[in-house]
Amino acid sequence: MESITFTCETITPMFLAGADGQTPELRAPSIKGALRFWWRAMHGHLPVDKLKEKESLIFGGTERSGRSNVIIRVTHPALNIDNSELVPHKPFMKQEAIQIEQDFDVLLTLTRTIQGFSLDQLRALFILTCVLGGFGKRVRRGMGSVHIKKCSDENHLPKNIDLFYIHQLMMNFSPFYILADGSIDFNYSGKSAKFGYIKQIQIGNSQAKESQLLRRISDATHDVKSANDYAYDPSMGHAFKGRYASPVYVSVIKGSVKPIITTLNIAPDKNEHNASLLIQEEFKNRIL
Repeated sequence: MESITFTCETITPMFLAGADGQTPELRAPSIKGALRFWWRAMHGHLPVDKLKEKESLIFGGTERSGRSNVIIRVTHPALNIDNSELVPHKPFMKQEAIQIEQDFDVLLTLTRTIQGFSLDQLRALFILTCVLGGFGKRVRRGMGSVHIKKCSDENHLPKNIDLFYIHQLMMNFSPFYILADGSIDFNYSGKSAKFGYIKQIQIGNSQAKESQLLRRISDATHDVKSANDYAYDPSMGHAFKGRYASPVYVSVIKGSVKPIITTLNIAPDKNEHNASLLIQEEFKNRIL
């Protein structure tokens, strides 16, 4: 077995509940779920059967694939909990959340090396999960973003988070991403499965504060939804009469306070004929 430990810090409020679904708590299953999501999102070149087979070998699944080969342990001192704005343009919508500047440790252990997935890939995957996403509710709108402060292998501690660095990490998983003209783009000529794989990654301009960036993201969501009516849901996601998670992911870089926007492949649960990439571009341009 091989292990690596990361010390992380919350950048934006983290709306992450424990087993009862209400009390804020940072748990290993939430982190593993995020790791699975981002691993899958970087494999748009794989057929669905191969995708599921490899994912199950790494993270566990059916009886055939057995238990997960990734073990996660989360430790931390008492975390500060307080009411925070879940949707910043609706300040009356507050929920308990893990506050910013809270430290926690994540111990990642790989029980055995699998073809194409070693400790190097596990390390890169965790860093990408923290950079491109985060943990908890509204994570696709900047909430639950985290910053990696320390790493037990100091040679792999993230320093300058830019598109070049992100691209280098992604090359651990897929050769079909190119870095050019200010973005990372999926460049695969074959037929991809219909799911939310990464199509593009962009980094926006600096904002004065994390709270100002969160408000900008929230306002953009409200304005674009109001302006596009029935076409918004299949383009940007919805949680009404079914659930389709947004294919546009926004996270936050600490220090520079820049947004990272990751655009996933559109795969709505209904009304796909109304989906519009122009609506996505309108939303992203409001933030970039």
